[in-house]
Amino acid sequence: MALKEVSNALRKTVVVDLVSVLGISLVSMVIRALSAAYPLSINGFDSWYLFYNALLIAQAHGNWYAVPPDVHSWFPSGFFIELGDTIGLPFISALLALPFYSTYGPNAVYTVVLFLDLALAGLGVVATYLAVEGLTKSKVGAIVASLIIAVSPALTYKNLIGGLPKTSWGGVFVLFSIYLLNLAIERKKPWYGALASVPLFLAEVSWGGYTYIDISLLAAAFLLILLNRNDEVTAKSFTLMGVFTGFLTSFAPNNIGFLSGAAHGLSMVLISLLLFLDIYLKKVIPKERVMSKSLILSSLILFIFVLAMDGLSVLGKTPIPSRYYAIVDPFFQFTVPIDRTVAEYIPQSITSMLVDFGVAIFLSIIGMYYFIKEGNLAGMWLLVLGVASIYGTSEQPYLFNYTAYMVAPLAGAGVYYVVSRLRQSNVRVAPILLLVVVGVSLVADAGSAIVASNTPNAIITSASPYPIPNYAWVTTLDWLRYDTPSHAFVLSWWDYGYWIEVLGNKTVIDENNTLNGTQIRLMAEIFLNNETYAAYVLEHDFHVYPYGSQNYTIPTYIVAYDAVTVYRGEGFLGYPTNLGGQFLGYTSSLGDIGKAMGAMTVIAGYPVQDYVNITLLNQTETQIATEFQSNPTLAQQLVGLVSNSFPFAWTHRAYQSLIVNMFVEGLQVQGYPVVAPFSGGITSTGVNLGSPLPQVRMEYFQPVQISMAPLYGNGQYEVYVMVVVYQFVQPGTVIQVS
Repeated sequence: MALKEVSNALRKTVVVDLVSVLGISLVSMVIRALSAAYPLSINGFDSWYLFYNALLIAQAHGNWYAVPPDVHSWFPSGFFIELGDTIGLPFISALLALPFYSTYGPNAVYTVVLFLDLALAGLGVVATYLAVEGLTKSKVGAIVASLIIAVSPALTYKNLIGGLPKTSWGGVFVLFSIYLLNLAIERKKPWYGALASVPLFLAEVSWGGYTYIDISLLAAAFLLILLNRNDEVTAKSFTLMGVFTGFLTSFAPNNIGFLSGAAHGLSMVLISLLLFLDIYLKKVIPKERVMSKSLILSSLILFIFVLAMDGLSVLGKTPIPSRYYAIVDPFFQFTVPIDRTVAEYIPQSITSMLVDFGVAIFLSIIGMYYFIKEGNLAGMWLLVLGVASIYGTSEQPYLFNYTAYMVAPLAGAGVYYVVSRLRQSNVRVAPILLLVVVGVSLVADAGSAIVASNTPNAIITSASPYPIPNYAWVTTLDWLRYDTPSHAFVLSWWDYGYWIEVLGNKTVIDENNTLNGTQIRLMAEIFLNNETYAAYVLEHDFHVYPYGSQNYTIPTYIVAYDAVTVYRGEGFLGYPTNLGGQFLGYTSSLGDIGKAMGAMTVIAGYPVQDYVNITLLNQTETQIATEFQSNPTLAQQLVGLVSNSFPFAWTHRAYQSLIVNMFVEGLQVQGYPVVAPFSGGITSTGVNLGSPLPQVRMEYFQPVQISMAPLYGNGQYEVYVMVVVYQFVQPGTVIQVS
């Protein structure tokens, strides 16, 4: 009778757990699905390339060895996708689409990719719950961790419908591995370690974190030995996980990270050997000297690690890729131009971390303490991953949607530890208050997540910061795809490389993976110099020749985009710095002009003062402050508007640049006189908007496609997103544009 009652109680508990997890998963999925209220598309930039790779694999009938090279990227060399960390998630997407591919073709892959993020939203909750409940045996901690994942603002921006966030998938697969490894250790069934190798293999091929995973496991083993918690079951469980993971990854056709698949497998075996060596030394060394054994092995691990890094350096190999070395040594970031200019690589403030992770960031610290006190190898691994990811995200924010999956389970463990200690002390009110505080924080996080999710994808907004559908980029990409020759070569800033390659189906000079710094620098130089210099670079560096030349073989186009404002029949580059208010003639950039006066000058190695007239900017601000000194509040507002027009305070060299002339001519050929920025002024008697620029007609580049789509209008002026396409032509040659 007693056994029956226990069995019924357990059955009810399982049902309650199942309902709770499914309910939280549903909340998570609904939040990420809010973007479906807008036109559906692949989200962001990198996701388009993953989708493209999924198409290639599906066309190869799921055979990832038969995927053709990507000939559209990094003209003229192309790029084999097998050499990058982009094959795993497309491979999974393609396999899921294969049963429907013969009937629906690419649409089957597109549909799977669109809605795979909803599966991620649910699986992330499940993985977090299992990992925390398994490590702490606390349902409260597990539910709190799951709720953190469900409402996390960090899991919105890149994790909306069509996002394909490979870092998030890597985090979820790692949590499943932690759960299974812990199961193997606690149940003393090492063969569960073999099961843990499957999600770990998926994490590695979908995310590409071989090196990171190897080092984190080495650090976890180091802590386990140092704290004298290693045992034979742990060593066997890890060995099976490591060996089978190395075996599975050996079948992957790509080389991920700076270590090869073989080196990855060997590093896993090395960690296993260290764990078994620790057990052997326990048996042969007297108990009173156990601590000295731990210190000896820990020193050995550090020695091997340092020796390996030094050895790679001597062999001319980069021990740590520059992007990741910038995390370890933030000062190194300033020596890598691309790292200094990409927002995702720039260290973020504590307040930004709080916005992304909320109260979980503090609770995770308590969770770390708990695992130091009581954690087995699985717990130590989560601890190491959490510390590394929080620090890494503080240095390079692009990791935020992976870090959320490490912070949440640590926070859940932290809640469990605090609540259990308070209960042991017979304090009854404090645990309830803690859970109330966490609940209020989660409600705030849910509000932020809902707002961030209720937005269209970047291609739908033409990459503007405003959640307003705009089809300037879609129109341009359609034109490139259907109205240009299939062998055309397209130049643009690297941000739009994947869009042009995938949607435009054209070969590009650069793309979002930023692998070729040389070509990104050349693109910056092309934009920042005059058209004659641009023509020289195209002919001598890329061996492409203008249309109309006797050497012409490849149609070559240059694409750029920004906002423009039309007021009383005149054109102004940029959008008003006081968007929505009275038009004062001062504008700012949301596209390539702003990038030209910032990121491009850094990457090209040009002083920004060569392009932005700092003296003119300061004089204008001083004049306004003096003019309106009787009204300090108004003066401060106006000075702020002028300051935000920084990208348009041009020098003579900026006026001669290709990027500026592309936009000026692009407006002029549509019949709009273009007003020179900073040629007018604001006084107490009125606003002088400025004088028009002289007519621009470039010789080597002719506008062949201009897309202007309304972004904002208030009855006084209209703001458009403008995407311009110019063709490289022989001077004197005129292309008939249909």
